[in-house]
Amino acid sequence: MMNYLISAYSVNPYHGSEDGVGWNWVLQYETNYKAGDRIILLTKKYNAEDTRKGFEEFGIKHIELVITDVPLVLNWFREKYSMFHHMYYLLWQHYAWKWVKQSGINFDVIHHVTMGDYRIPGEMSKAKNARTIFGPVGGAQITPDSLKIYEKNIFTAKIRELVNASCSINPFYIKKIREYTDVIASNDETYQQIIQIRGRANTQQMVELGIAEEYKKRKIVTKSDGKLKILFSGRLIEKKGVIFLIEVMNLLKEKVDFELNLCGWGNLSDTISQLIDEYELNDYVNMVGEIRHDKMVSYYYNADVFVMPSLRETGGTVLIEAMAYGLPIVAFDTSFCTQLKRHKCGIFVETNQTIDKIKADFCSALVELSGNRQLCYELGKNGYRYANEELTWEKKYNLIFEKM
Repeated sequence: MMNYLISAYSVNPYHGSEDGVGWNWVLQYETNYKAGDRIILLTKKYNAEDTRKGFEEFGIKHIELVITDVPLVLNWFREKYSMFHHMYYLLWQHYAWKWVKQSGINFDVIHHVTMGDYRIPGEMSKAKNARTIFGPVGGAQITPDSLKIYEKNIFTAKIRELVNASCSINPFYIKKIREYTDVIASNDETYQQIIQIRGRANTQQMVELGIAEEYKKRKIVTKSDGKLKILFSGRLIEKKGVIFLIEVMNLLKEKVDFELNLCGWGNLSDTISQLIDEYELNDYVNMVGEIRHDKMVSYYYNADVFVMPSLRETGGTVLIEAMAYGLPIVAFDTSFCTQLKRHKCGIFVETNQTIDKIKADFCSALVELSGNRQLCYELGKNGYRYANEELTWEKKYNLIFEKM
């Protein structure tokens, strides 16, 4: 008989990203429930309605939902001024820990699952008699120097790098991160940062995301030769590197026949449209717009290769989805993609070089896949196998709790 607490600032059965991460951990705790266990999900009021609905729809019978929140006036402030989101998150963590202290429950395990930001460890590590688990968390990744020309707000980027660097010398942060029983980093950059502070003991690396049930064992469609069909899915914002991608397409049009479907919308939509006109790419690039999640199936099945030129990324749900359809990946050799490179899931471009060389290499990767469809298939098959065998939520849960 064990008492478990899932601390999930973000959790929602009907959303992706952080919300989806939180919900998938809920599903794993429910699946692994043993008679006599008590499992509590602690989250904020904003998630309550959808989470209750999800409990009923997905048959969550053994988890109690507890809502704790900051004062209402600060809830309003956070919704109106999103720039203070992280400050609000810090406050929520304080109130979450306050609830734990006042609950009178002797928790055996306290698992912080969201938000997955290593820079904000919260206060759950104070629970001395519990196994406290922090993660998977990321955030140490930064934009490579050559790609910083695509950062709109240089000041914000500098602040982010300073905050990252301060974690190694901030005594309050160091104390908290060392207090946790286990810390789990979601990518190489974050893992290296954390082991410098607390060493390798009980510090492990694990991808934050996992393959959703509906994507497991999807049929792989054999593609015919012809024009290379490229797919991008994501927000059209600076961080996603979409301007870089259009510049690469301008190089690619001189080398192979291709079609790029840009699925997504964002503050760069107009800029991207203008660049497509400027580079005379209208016959090559389709701005599809925002596509409902359930409507993406045909785009994945129609594509030969998936591209993700993100300047920095902790994980990338779309990468796992693309691999679930057997698509090879072309991206930068950073963050989660460093792990995909080890498993030969695509072609990953080195970023420690000039921007012109990065563009040329990205273009060359697409040219190579266009001319070698067998390689295209093999890399896609590797990704398919990795996603279905190694990136399951069941495996993540088992890796964490195999000690117990």
